[in-house]
This record gives sequence, structure tokens and C-alpha cells, in this order.
Amino acid sequence: MTGKVLITGAAGRMGRTLQQHWQGRAVVGLDRIGADLAVDLLQGPDACAPAFTGIETVVHLAADPDPGSPFERGGYGNTLATLTVVAACLRADVRRLIFASSVWADAPAWGLSDRTTWYAASKLAGEAMVRAWADQTGNPAVCLRPGYFDPDSDCADDFNEALRVDVPSLCRHFDEALAWAGPGCAIRYAVGKLG
Repeated sequence: MTGKVLITGAAGRMGRTLQQHWQGRAVVGLDRIGADLAVDLLQGPDACAPAFTGIETVVHLAADPDPGSPFERGGYGNTLATLTVVAACLRADVRRLIFASSVWADAPAWGLSDRTTWYAASKLAGEAMVRAWADQTGNPAVCLRPGYFDPDSDCADDFNEALRVDVPSLCRHFDEALAWAGPGCAIRYAVGKLG
């Protein structure tokens, strides 16, 4: 990986994990609070434009991670944050975009739900926007669909354990996303345990 990396949602579970994993590299964390840069993505691309200047790769993690969240957070908020990131990437000529989608984007296949939740819809919409960004710019993008992630737990309940991704596996999936040269947009699952 070369160039500067911006992680949105840097104060969250995945954001903190990736910042620690990529210590010693040119990584900047962005979140509403608790990160290198304090920016609310819901304020739109103009509000976060300075944070994207000079960035080569954006790792977009910022989202309400609750699959059962209501429309305001899970549908509207998550989708608006992703639209903001895509617009800021276009304006700043970012060269690579990695989007943290979710296994919930394919909920029926995993037996998670027989109905689409607002959270799942936001992840599907995000994947479509990231794919369009890759097609329109010619730059590589990866949509990772991680399963259940809690770095402070050795195991999950029976339902989530089958979809759990542990820290070593999560880091490997994101390392592979950073190395992927394209073309276009790849959609990959990020589940499993290496630790």
C-alpha cells in the first residue's frame, strides 16, 4: 500500500482495529468524535472536502452498524454518509475506494432475514454508488461484506458465530482490498477466523 489512507468511522470497532493494524503507514482517521479529524459526514461533501485532499485511498467504514436500526439512521443516515464519501472522492481525485458493506446486503442467502432492513438497503445502495464511482473514474474499488465483528469477544452467540470475522481475518481482508488493482469494483465477503 502506498499513499495516504483516510479511514471514515475511525473511532468505531473496525476503524480502531485497522488504524492499529496499519500503524507506521500514512493513515488518517475521520469520525464525528475520537479521531484525528472530527467531521460529520451527514453535513455533506463540502464539510469534509479538506479531509479528502491529498488522499489516495478512502476506507469508508462510517455507519450505524445496527441491522435493526430505524430508517433515519440505518437507511437515510448510512446512505447519506456514503453519498458524501463518493462525492468527496470524486472532488479530491481519490484513486481507490474501499466500502464496508455487510453480509446483510445478501441477508436471505445467509438466513439473516426474509425481509430487507433499512440497514441492508443502505449497504446495497452504497455498493451501487461505489460500483458507479469505479466505473465512472476507472479506479479500483472493493465492497467488503464483513460478518459479525467484535474485537473484544472471543465468540458470539450461536447465530452470529457462523458469520463472525476475527481481527486477523478482518485485517487480511482489508489488506487484500488495498492491494487489489482492479479493474472496476469487486464485491467480497469478509467472514471467518484466522486467530
